[in-house]
Amino acid sequence: MADKQEITNERKIENGIGWILRVGVFCAVIVMAVGVILLLLHGNTGYGKNIPTDLGPLIAGLISGKAAAWLMMGIFILILTPTIRVFASIFAFLAAKDFLYVGITTLVFIILLFAAFIGLQG
Repeated sequence: MADKQEITNERKIENGIGWILRVGVFCAVIVMAVGVILLLLHGNTGYGKNIPTDLGPLIAGLISGKAAAWLMMGIFILILTPTIRVFASIFAFLAAKDFLYVGITTLVFIILLFAAFIGLQG
């Protein structure tokens, strides 16, 4: 049976990971809400038919107030949130000295990075 200290540590880890998910989703919603407001104010995406998918032009679009850039950044944050959660879980399992799950979670994180890299290549 787990002692009280172990249970307390597990709860702290669960709360920290939950916090990452909540903050990520909250930020994504706020960024997308800005995009929707800009879309309603301007009546267009700001790009026409050629919406950029690279990060540099996307950041330039955020600065210039283009609705599609804000919406895409919100989606990017939403996709990035569980990836950050997996990364944080590696350290949580390390702190708990659960090395089997450190290995499994690290493998999952590497697969996520590989998939993102493949996706960026087109």
